[in-house]
Amino acid sequence: MRNGALAGAVMSRIAILVFLACAPVLLAGVIGCPAAATQFQPVMADSTVVDTDPTPSPDGKWIAFTSTRESPGDSVRQIWVRPIGGGTPRQLTHEPDSARASTPTWAPDSKSLLFISTRVKDHGIYSIPLDGGEPRPMTDAPSSNRFAVYSPDGKQIVFPSNRMKPGEIWGFDLYVMNADGEKFMEQPARRLTNNTGSPGHPTWSPDGKWIAYVAKLIDTTATVQVGPGMTMKKGPMFTAYHLWRVPAAGGAETQLTGTGIETEQTEEIWPTWSPDGKWIAVQRRVGPADDVWVYEVATQKFYRITTFGDAGKPTWSADGKSLYFHRVKGKDQDIWVATNLTPQAIKGSAKRATATRR
Repeated sequence: MRNGALAGAVMSRIAILVFLACAPVLLAGVIGCPAAATQFQPVMADSTVVDTDPTPSPDGKWIAFTSTRESPGDSVRQIWVRPIGGGTPRQLTHEPDSARASTPTWAPDSKSLLFISTRVKDHGIYSIPLDGGEPRPMTDAPSSNRFAVYSPDGKQIVFPSNRMKPGEIWGFDLYVMNADGEKFMEQPARRLTNNTGSPGHPTWSPDGKWIAYVAKLIDTTATVQVGPGMTMKKGPMFTAYHLWRVPAAGGAETQLTGTGIETEQTEEIWPTWSPDGKWIAVQRRVGPADDVWVYEVATQKFYRITTFGDAGKPTWSADGKSLYFHRVKGKDQDIWVATNLTPQAIKGSAKRATATRR
């Protein structure tokens, strides 16, 4: 009996210790321990300004973002930076009032950023030092050139361009230029995709071997009903974006998601590859709700990260344990972060919906 009582007391103490260790997890609604729940918190949540396009630097020191805080209530957007741990934001770009700056991305050494500006007729790619200064145009190609991203080794830049179909909304393909920029007539960028689905939002795998992106699978032989007794060919307007990938050196393009019977009920945009290469985070629409999901490359499964219904534009932190994203509430846009994104936290929540590629 003494041995039984002693064993019972020891087990009780262990249970108490386990409960205390797991209490935050249990309160967060996650069953099980030692896996901790993913936590969500606002980073910049000023309802008087738009803060969007959150992008943490590779060295983990800064967060770059697009903001209207220079002129609240106006549509003028500039690129800003702020210490990632908090502090006073600093305006980095000073584009003309007639232009809009957006979508900053970092050089691998964290010393400069790429961004997109409409300072000329078309969207153009520019580079600017972290310390500020005059932006340098990265391409002189007569076309709309958008969301640009450095390769992990900093030697190349991938970007969408509609140079083969100037002026067309859905006329983009992916191109790769050297990190020192493109001289269209002397050193043109290399065309990477040949896709009628207007590829966009490219992201490099951390080993530099792959580029993931989103594109539409166009089937003009199909029709859609647009009104009573009215049908149209199923062009880009009636087709959803889904996740694709292509070898960075060039080769066959592969559609990764949206190949099943529910293709038109879901859509993915803004992919970003995790630093360990195992996950691709996306803004995913299921029905009317936009949320941050992660796609597991090895298993081809999706895991839902947020349940706000108004979240998107995710970007991984340098250590791969957090995702920065924005939330949209009417005209307001705020920046949030999801922390503790361990594999156990991603997969372990019973409340998180999953969807497998069919």
